[in-house]
Amino acid sequence: MSQLQHPVTSSAAPSVLVVMAVFNPQPDHLRAQLASLVAQSVGAPALLAVIADTRSGALLQSLADETGLTATLVEPNTEMDAVTAFECGLLEALAWVDRVQTSDTALPLIALCDQDDVWHTDRLACGIDKMAKTGAALVHSDARLIDHAGQELHPSMFAFERRHKNPGPRGLLLRNNITGMTILMRSDVLRIALPLPPQSGVHFYHDLWLGLVAHMLKGGVALIRTPLVDYRQHETNAIGAVDRQSASPKRHRLPDAMWLRREAASYALARYLAQSLRTRITETLPDALPRLRPLWPFLRHARGASFHIWDSLRLLLTGHAGLARIAAGFALVNAGRLIWALREALKTGLNQSIQDLDAKLYSLSPGVAPRVLAVEQVHSSRPLALSGVIDRRKTPRWTPVFDARGPALVILVPTLNPSEIFAGIVTALDIGVKLAESGLNVRFVATDLPVFSHGASRQFLLQRLSHGGANTDVSTRLSIACGVSSSEISAHKQDQYLATAWWSAHIADHLIRTYGFAIQKFLYLIQDYEPNFYPWGQPFSDATASYDLDFYPVFNTTLLRDYFAEQGHSFAVKDALAFHPSIDISRYQEGTRTNPGTTTDGGPPRKLALYGRPEVERNMYSTAVEALSLFIQAESLGPKDIELISVGLRHRPVSLPRGVTLKSLGKLPWSAYPDFLLNTDLGLSLMYSPHPSHPPIEMAASGVRVVTNSFGPKDLSLLSPAILSAEPTAQALALALAQAWHAPPVTAQDRAISLASLGIPMDDMILKLLTHLTPLIKSQP
Repeated sequence: MSQLQHPVTSSAAPSVLVVMAVFNPQPDHLRAQLASLVAQSVGAPALLAVIADTRSGALLQSLADETGLTATLVEPNTEMDAVTAFECGLLEALAWVDRVQTSDTALPLIALCDQDDVWHTDRLACGIDKMAKTGAALVHSDARLIDHAGQELHPSMFAFERRHKNPGPRGLLLRNNITGMTILMRSDVLRIALPLPPQSGVHFYHDLWLGLVAHMLKGGVALIRTPLVDYRQHETNAIGAVDRQSASPKRHRLPDAMWLRREAASYALARYLAQSLRTRITETLPDALPRLRPLWPFLRHARGASFHIWDSLRLLLTGHAGLARIAAGFALVNAGRLIWALREALKTGLNQSIQDLDAKLYSLSPGVAPRVLAVEQVHSSRPLALSGVIDRRKTPRWTPVFDARGPALVILVPTLNPSEIFAGIVTALDIGVKLAESGLNVRFVATDLPVFSHGASRQFLLQRLSHGGANTDVSTRLSIACGVSSSEISAHKQDQYLATAWWSAHIADHLIRTYGFAIQKFLYLIQDYEPNFYPWGQPFSDATASYDLDFYPVFNTTLLRDYFAEQGHSFAVKDALAFHPSIDISRYQEGTRTNPGTTTDGGPPRKLALYGRPEVERNMYSTAVEALSLFIQAESLGPKDIELISVGLRHRPVSLPRGVTLKSLGKLPWSAYPDFLLNTDLGLSLMYSPHPSHPPIEMAASGVRVVTNSFGPKDLSLLSPAILSAEPTAQALALALAQAWHAPPVTAQDRAISLASLGIPMDDMILKLLTHLTPLIKSQP
């Protein structure tokens, strides 16, 4: 990474550094943007470009040289999403500020820039002037919407999206009105804002967090109502502008469980950001704590609903009906949160406590306790709705509308929200993306959970494109749809369905039989033996029944295929398609460990990581904790010897023998996971299923000696000596942990794990699938 040069600006203006994230840019659009930076009326700023796709550096440098722009490239080793890339760039920008602030120049300003927009010539001049007049810490502006070719779509993004012009910090948590590529800010905003609060998937974007932080600083946030940027609206935008003018109040759905879930998720994000902001301000700028007052409804444990109701009324009366609806939803969630907490606090043992009290009261009377009916039936004249009795997961909530120009592979997944996507869904997404790169139209349909942001979900998909596919028009062949909130979804009679769970198998079968799709067999991505997720009953029966439908199986590992064969399923034949887990071994294997992996006298305690998910039965959390307890006692370990960290799902700390505590970190950000493993000595990761879960393999590739369990044909110790496979009992696992504790450090050879025994590579599996799907490609227009 080269030293960032000092920008050349007029002597009367503060110096400006522009931070840009570059990911698969369209050369003409990037050239136009760079030229617009050079054409700024206050002089060309310096550019710091984060090459988020790891391969567009030469293109950026060539275009910068062509336009005469001073540019410094930050080239990471791995691909970054937009949020991570801008965070990286802003950290570099802050380092640059530290280098130049001791000189005689004015304190530098930081501007954000997208790769395919166009700045007006007075973009920086107006921002600098506004900042000088208002003293604002951050200024932002309106933008003009243009299409791919540069033609105007709308003169004002604020009008197009019905944005509130002065929402204040609490209003920002209802709906962000700050567009990152219009931001100009003082560098002290970055000192408070960085690093960004951690997140898994894309919960929020950097511009929202920067706006919240700026509101806490002297001068706050100021808006320039004139458009200063042309915002290019196209299908690969990370988010894109949303037309709120065409929304019709008549089409609003009545509140239901899905509506409540969506509101709860939005409220949770707002509360998370408010709490994170309070922590950050307390740690870095305690004098600004009074400025947190507008966020009070999100900072108290129990109260706040009345403030949201007041916000809703005020916004409604001032013509912001959409924001008023969001505030009303927050009020409902806030009140429901308190009611739920009270119910949880009271329900445990409540009936028994009342009965005990009644027994004491009756003992004070001359009579005897009344006889209690064995069964008390409550009759109601109002019948239950059918949807409240049957399992709706098996039936599609939408109707296919046959208006698609050509056939597609339709992949049914539970969710498309980045924050809710786990390894099994990622595998299905990767299969779809690779098939799209091979020329197939692919449509993803979320069957269980509503899509919160089509832009964020689409961007998550596009970031999974390979280097080759990223330079083609493959993005036009990928589409997403919400099967929860949409009553109709585009379809074609030649569509091929791919199910990813037992209930989506029933959905695919229902769609094929009900609407007369030409391809009668669906593809079934089988990633576990799902009946075993349930006790004997309806879900167990329906999951088992999905294996009697008419489909082509695609197994995630030969181990799973062999287990199905052991259970007598005739479709699990030896030549049935089976691929090995899509784990990037090199991502973990190439990292440098920071500790030797053994205890040294007087050294720090050794770290053991548990894959802890109490809510997921097959991860055997209780058995794992019991095994840790036995292991600690057998080895006479204390806090000075071992540190226990649980990752996966957040849970309460657990007190173990000899003063040792199991602490929970919850779900780690994807980017932080490899470094965490490189600083971990031992691992314990259980999966009571024939499917080989990813954590034991990832841990072993990172040099962690990990204990896991066997199951049927599954024995992961065959993959590497760093993996110890034991019977799934607490006693056997504790013995394996003791063996791992006394074993030498994992060698580089043991970290080089081959997955060939678990199936063919995914790319080979894609080629075999393409043979089956070739008719779909040939019939596309």
